[in-house]
Amino acid sequence: MLAWLAIAAALWTGGVTIDPLPPIVPVEENQPVARRPYLYTTLELGAVMVGGTIWYLRHGTDGSWERGFQLHTWKRKILGEDVDFDTDHYNTNAIGHPIDGAVYYQIARGNGFGPGGSFIASALASTFWEFFVELPEHPSLNDLILTPVGGAVIGEATYQLGRYLAVSGSGGVRCAGSVVFAPIAAFNDRPLCRTRGGVIPTAQLELSVGFNRAVFNGSFVRDELALSIGSDVVSQRAYQRPGSGAVVIRPGQWSSFYGDLRISTNRLDGAWLTARTVWAGRYARSYHTVVADETDLPAPAGPAEGWGWMLGLGSSFDYRLRDLPRVHDRIASAGIGGPAFELSARRAGALVRATFNAQYAFAILGSIVYRTAYPEVIGEAIKSPLRDNGYYYAHGVVTAATLALDLGAVGFLADGRGGWYWSIDAGDPAQTAIRDDVLLHDTRYYATGAMWTRPVVGPFRFGLSYQHVWRTSTMLDRTVEATETDVLFSAALTF
Repeated sequence: MLAWLAIAAALWTGGVTIDPLPPIVPVEENQPVARRPYLYTTLELGAVMVGGTIWYLRHGTDGSWERGFQLHTWKRKILGEDVDFDTDHYNTNAIGHPIDGAVYYQIARGNGFGPGGSFIASALASTFWEFFVELPEHPSLNDLILTPVGGAVIGEATYQLGRYLAVSGSGGVRCAGSVVFAPIAAFNDRPLCRTRGGVIPTAQLELSVGFNRAVFNGSFVRDELALSIGSDVVSQRAYQRPGSGAVVIRPGQWSSFYGDLRISTNRLDGAWLTARTVWAGRYARSYHTVVADETDLPAPAGPAEGWGWMLGLGSSFDYRLRDLPRVHDRIASAGIGGPAFELSARRAGALVRATFNAQYAFAILGSIVYRTAYPEVIGEAIKSPLRDNGYYYAHGVVTAATLALDLGAVGFLADGRGGWYWSIDAGDPAQTAIRDDVLLHDTRYYATGAMWTRPVVGPFRFGLSYQHVWRTSTMLDRTVEATETDVLFSAALTF
């Protein structure tokens, strides 16, 4: 799929005149080229598969291996008759398999493959695992979706962050970061973490620690330690630089990655991992250099001023785990594809940036309402993962919108996110026994307002944010609603 998107982006040129730009190291030029990319990718994927197989043989299913080798079993697998949604542990499906996909993706990406080829490598590795390693089991439809799709988004976002750290400086911290976030590419560098010439990509990186007070349903209060890491990397060389016209966006040139942990009394109360990337699109801009005076040799007085907008096709991955007073809220969604938009402008030292993303998503959700409604379906045949583990598979729409204002010494942010999910009423391992399927529907809304300031010179800033969360979960004729309010004070290191 990503290969076709890349082809579409390459064809979408439209005869637009592009002003000359200063030299920069494009993303693909930042990629170290292995001498034998196909061989190294195959060997490294094979090593991962061997390690995973050893683990599976020790901890995997107790199903019949003899059945896995029977001809009629393979016929049913090939025809898709035995391909269904599994009932594995929630975190195995929701975050374990997407991370596996990111490993597959990064192996191919770090050995010189583009996003399309890396996606294919991840999809092939996932398919091999489902059909040839987990022989006693039915191939898992959810794994065949989440592993390559979620893995491609996480893999590309972390790859872009790692390559930015590798080429933006020679310090030990940046070099270590490049190894953590793009290890295969980093070890293929000769020498390791070398600094390159040209204009480096535009990036915002942040590490923060803070204190959060969470109020659930207006009454239950919990104090938490908040730890987060975030990155926003734009490697399109025209971004916010002098000139006018439009350029094609290559896969991965707009990528972001964010992780957040909430901890109280030595236990994990919340985790959030999100990644986004744009696979194809266009970026148009009109920026001019600001000069200090009108002398014969004017000098730039600061960043270029003007405006620009981006419209593309993007994907996302979100994993959220939140410990509520009586139940866990669990959501993992892979935004398969949808519009991505950004509008940014800089003038008189002020930077405004607005973004909007929406994708059709495949999701795994823990049903909040099932905790109270399950007595109504005792003895009935219902969705297997719902009955066994309290979660269900769904499809829906996920959105995210932000508006940021940076005035230098102070900044403001408004952020809104939403998800609408409906249960998938097919593909269950016991589908033939389900007569009246239980329909489920969940919605989530997150509204955040924040401000930050830089009271001292340097990379440090301090912020205060307010977030309100609405959760609605419906099953049969019963609906459960829950709210959460978070007030967070944080100190961050930005670079």
